[in-house]
Amino acid sequence: MNKFFKIAGITFLFMLLTVLTQVGGILLLMSIFIANKLRIQTSLQKVGLFILIYVFATFIIVPPIAEIFGRQALPISSKGQVIPNNIMMCLLHRHYVSPTLYKLIHDVASQMNPKKESTAQLRYLDANFPFIDGFPILPHRSHDDGNKLDLAFMYVHRADHKAWKHRVSFLGYGFFEEPLRGEVNMPQQCAQKGYWQYGLLEKIPGLKTHDKVQLDEFSTAKLIKLLSKHPDTKKIFIEPHLKNRLGFANDSKVRFHGCAAVRHDDHIHIEL
Repeated sequence: MNKFFKIAGITFLFMLLTVLTQVGGILLLMSIFIANKLRIQTSLQKVGLFILIYVFATFIIVPPIAEIFGRQALPISSKGQVIPNNIMMCLLHRHYVSPTLYKLIHDVASQMNPKKESTAQLRYLDANFPFIDGFPILPHRSHDDGNKLDLAFMYVHRADHKAWKHRVSFLGYGFFEEPLRGEVNMPQQCAQKGYWQYGLLEKIPGLKTHDKVQLDEFSTAKLIKLLSKHPDTKKIFIEPHLKNRLGFANDSKVRFHGCAAVRHDDHIHIEL
């Protein structure tokens, strides 16, 4: 019976790590194999071995192998022009894009930030896993081929309107720019049609960290314009009320993503 529960536990962890990180399940089996070969007995040592293997693979092994399969890891440093919203994105292997998208985002970052100032860094959210087309990043419906990427909006201090240099929420999602009176209220319309998941992040406490910032409409509009002008960009998803407010009513690349997705007034989704 103990052997049954042990196998069941390993199977569950394998499936969970595979869903969350794509490669974590394989690394778990590798750590178990090595632990058996080294005759490691204690649970603490086994967990330590898995963490060691996982971190080593994440930063040393997976990136060069991913390049063979047509994916590049986005920068993990917080010092460049393109930075992760949270290092957890990288630890979960959610920061991989195709070489074309990698070049696109750096081209746009250079135009957005020609002097390489930290106040104009592009903060990315979810991208794609390192391997296998058709393997989506949950809870996204796409992000499964290296050609999709979510970017955070640009923000300023509410008090003095200086550029905000930090993330606005832990995940990067959930800090919504609500429709104003008279604007298209797609979150409300989708909810009325029964799409319960559309505003799901509204119900998760703690995503919005503070009320000290507000949307930098000028810089966010500039970012969307540069993305739209790039010849490799095929689609940009934001909420209809922001499309109109920011001046993209006639831009065919800037579109509504549909009620089957989730709200897009907390980030910009781009795809090739």
